[in-house]
Amino acid sequence: MKKISRRNFLKGSGLVTMSGLGGLQLGFAKPLLKGGQGNNRDLLVYVFLNGGMDGLHMIPPRSGTNYTHYLNLRPTLHIPSAMSLALNGQNAFGMHPSAPGLRDLFNNDKMAIVHATGLIDPNRSHFEATRYLELGVAGASGANDGWLTRFHQSASIPSDAIIPSLVPSYNNTDAVLAHNATLVMANPQDFSLGAGHWSWEHEVQSTLYEINSQADTVEKRAAYMALNASNIVQNIDWNNYVPGNNATYPESFIGEQLQAVAQLYKADVDLQTAYVPTGGWDTHNGQGIDNGIFADLAENLSAALYAFYQDLTATHAGQFTIVVQSEFGRRAYQNSDNSTDHGYGNPMFIIGDQVIPGFHGIFPGLATNELFEGDDLDVTVDYRDVVSEIMLKRMNNPFIGHIFLGYTDYTELGVVTGTALDPIYDYDSIFASGFE
Repeated sequence: MKKISRRNFLKGSGLVTMSGLGGLQLGFAKPLLKGGQGNNRDLLVYVFLNGGMDGLHMIPPRSGTNYTHYLNLRPTLHIPSAMSLALNGQNAFGMHPSAPGLRDLFNNDKMAIVHATGLIDPNRSHFEATRYLELGVAGASGANDGWLTRFHQSASIPSDAIIPSLVPSYNNTDAVLAHNATLVMANPQDFSLGAGHWSWEHEVQSTLYEINSQADTVEKRAAYMALNASNIVQNIDWNNYVPGNNATYPESFIGEQLQAVAQLYKADVDLQTAYVPTGGWDTHNGQGIDNGIFADLAENLSAALYAFYQDLTATHAGQFTIVVQSEFGRRAYQNSDNSTDHGYGNPMFIIGDQVIPGFHGIFPGLATNELFEGDDLDVTVDYRDVVSEIMLKRMNNPFIGHIFLGYTDYTELGVVTGTALDPIYDYDSIFASGFE
């Protein structure tokens, strides 16, 4: 793992990142390594591409009338069919030439692509669209917690789970808003006490741990939980990690983030969800075809996801599901800087051993009369249908009306395998565990 400097880490997270722990709840009495997850749900890894990834650039049309319209909409920005990477089983769409890892996942039947997903109410504001997605609501709402918070509330995850939720980032996300069991850390190698002289660090941390172990105040309990989390993380051998299947993570932040998820998951700390935010996708300029901002982002994302899949499948085949989403797509037509502006519909990717590979959903078309407001790829799939299917089939949680507030009309797309639970739209925390 490429090491992030201690100075930059502390700038982003503060003393032992206590401010980022949010009152972390941990299973203090459990041993660190237990030799098996022992649950009936997947690890859910949710990769969020902040900034609005251009889905028509990542998954460009490759033939037919959509390709003709694509050429007209993007006369100097389109990816020629001879350059896009071929995907097995069809020729209508290809993959960006900088994303061979994603191409290989798709061609090896480990990836599903869902066309034209998004919020049911269009919103081209980064802030608002991202907030709605992270809160799990369709639009303006009084929600005071995130969708992953509500997943954990309703998932009957044991109360003594050590670290059930992770955000490998410098900043928290509203997806886990009000969830006091989420660990937020950008670099686990630096997740340690940051006060006093370095030579005293171990003794100071041990002393503070003992002082706060008999927690009789909120402050002492928060300190104890933060120090306990730090102890757990420090007991993992980060420096000598050997990824499974000879996987090689790229030397980029998304590579570091996904490797940290893999290492923590393999350490068997009861990890259930990881929310991985990665930015830079707001390509108003520098989009390019085989060079520039977008090409670099696509290359790193592709390599990191491919390495992560290879790494985890060596030891946890069939036990994890990866979802990749952005807050919206880009305009169907190029702008004056040979790039794109904020749009609407966008593909979602689902990666894992239990996906039903290929393309899903309906591509609405790129003719002028088919574009949303004459500008954007339209949305034909509510993104909540995609995530809810994973909740029902892979995550053993039927409370999709609680996870996504106001959501009442789930439609199965057939993107993953598994026996689906019946969706439940009403939620009563008293009966969430199934004792009725």
